[in-house]
Amino acid sequence: MTRAFPLVGAPLLLLFLGTVLASAQDTAVAPTEPLPQPPPVQFERTTEVGGLLPDSARQYGAIRAERLMQFVEELVDISRRYRDAGNPRFWGRILGTESDAWNAEWLMERYRELGLADVRSQPIDMSPQWMPRQWTVTASGGGRTVELASAQPTYASPGTTGEGLDLEAVWAGLASDAELALTPDVRGKAVFFYSDELNSRFASISDEAFRRISERGAAAVFGIIGIPGNARVQMYPVNSNVPSFVVGREDGLAVRDLIGAGGVRVRVGLDVEMVPDLQTATVWGTLPGVTDETIYIVAHRDGWFDGAVDNASGMATLLGLAEYYSRIPRAQRRRTIHFIGSSGHHTVGTGVSGEWFAARPDLFRQTALIMNCEHTGPRQTFHGSLRLGNAPILMRWFAHDERMAGIVRDALDTFGIGTFRESDPRGIGEAGRYYHYAPMAQLLGDGGRGGWYAFHTDLETPETVSPGGLEANTRAYAKIIDEVNKLDLDVLRASIDAP
Repeated sequence: MTRAFPLVGAPLLLLFLGTVLASAQDTAVAPTEPLPQPPPVQFERTTEVGGLLPDSARQYGAIRAERLMQFVEELVDISRRYRDAGNPRFWGRILGTESDAWNAEWLMERYRELGLADVRSQPIDMSPQWMPRQWTVTASGGGRTVELASAQPTYASPGTTGEGLDLEAVWAGLASDAELALTPDVRGKAVFFYSDELNSRFASISDEAFRRISERGAAAVFGIIGIPGNARVQMYPVNSNVPSFVVGREDGLAVRDLIGAGGVRVRVGLDVEMVPDLQTATVWGTLPGVTDETIYIVAHRDGWFDGAVDNASGMATLLGLAEYYSRIPRAQRRRTIHFIGSSGHHTVGTGVSGEWFAARPDLFRQTALIMNCEHTGPRQTFHGSLRLGNAPILMRWFAHDERMAGIVRDALDTFGIGTFRESDPRGIGEAGRYYHYAPMAQLLGDGGRGGWYAFHTDLETPETVSPGGLEANTRAYAKIIDEVNKLDLDVLRASIDAP
């Protein structure tokens, strides 16, 4: 039996509770400072995830993370040397600049130290190159002025003239067509939008937000990068016909809040020079084999900012392979291996190495394998706070046919490399222009999509490289080469040369 209590006493009960609570508030002592928080607990590990080396693959233990990271650090030093020589904002291993020449010479020195033959630098003339010299962006409103120190012009952005631009600022959300339809008239204004894909440095290219905004008459466009902190990001061309910038999240959201308060002006100055008569180079080194059949190992030399993963890690893989095979007697090297330090692809609109190779299919008639070494060492990063993990990201892979896919999958399994079930549909990255001329295999860490959020930013330091992942991936490349060398050329090229 359930007993029902009468409600006539409820007002008295509430009055009593209110008196008690008020008394407690009067007598409680408010803390004068926040309670101390314990320091975060750290998980210490002497080695990273990686380093799986079964007995069947002991020979690849000669490829060591410490040596590979030495190459990474030396390439990063070249980038910083260029930055510190008077280029504090647009810097890295940029084609046509002193840092490009320095890194070409550095690579030839490494080749010579390893005993490679036919070491040479093949010059390539470049079309006039876009070089941003100086720029400033400030936003003012509500009695505040914010300097957008993270603002980085998108590659090939138009500059400003005279004293620059003084513009009203408007907010366009994610800059979809739906949001732009609701945005106040953008003509003659500075338009800010937010890009929050995990692969955020490319979201605004893939959906053409910069272009859509500029075609609506904006005078300048600013894309806010949706990764934690205030990173500076160098983006590829965004198809905008007005000055365009990527802005770090902290700076960008500060401007958003100013716009929300009303009446924001943005001042923009961007001095751009198109520099003629520059050169870059393809750097060659060769380990002769016992036949004239060939293997091409390719890594692009250029990179923005430190470029520790993109592409110092790939260059480290290329040199790790050159060192490994230089210790094997020529009589045991079935095929001649060409090591190619390509000019790269971060600089747009020039005669890059890939275009030179793409125009020469006859080079690959006797080629058993092309391997592209690109992004071979990204460390897993947690997007919420950009915390670095102790493991590499999942690696994408490509193989030109099922026979090569079996070789690649076996190498991935041998060294415990995390990956995806399916191959990429085509060769991508630096060798993507000519991969169809010969059998090809590659592993590639993909910026943003797989947990490597420092891609193309000034956060991409050596700390974002996974030594264990770089070591495992380089060993996997060596195993793929060895397995390919067990097969005859006509077998390998059957699907390439089929009518």
